[in-house]
Amino acid sequence: MKKTTQELLNLMNSTKNYHEYYNANHEDISSGHMKIDRALNALLIEKGLKKAEVIARSGLENHYAYQIFSGIKVPTRDKVLMLCIGLGLSVEEFQQLLKITGYAQLYSKNERDNVILYGITKKLSIIDINGILYEMGYELLN
Repeated sequence: MKKTTQELLNLMNSTKNYHEYYNANHEDISSGHMKIDRALNALLIEKGLKKAEVIARSGLENHYAYQIFSGIKVPTRDKVLMLCIGLGLSVEEFQQLLKITGYAQLYSKNERDNVILYGITKKLSIIDINGILYEMGYELLN
């Protein structure tokens, strides 16, 4: 039977070492999010796309991108955004993927996010989105 939140807190308070606590209770602790590699691979299947074409459109280095798809690397939010652009996702699909995988959703009132949202809406490439980000003085997607 799964432990309640209160039971986990009580055990946490009575344990001096986190690793001992975690090892004894890890089955009852959940991140609550889908792993990014599972979500990305599901989208590949759903959209009938090949990893190589998505990676090429994403602008990511091949080896690193394949490690993300295989679950070896956990990407930053920007890398996830780049892969989503490579997948050709809509704004709604972007937001849903970010939400279910625990990344911050794009926020239209944040200037940098707004540029990225504009690029997604207009189906711009990574190069074109980065061009606008550069012109506006924001950190590039890389």
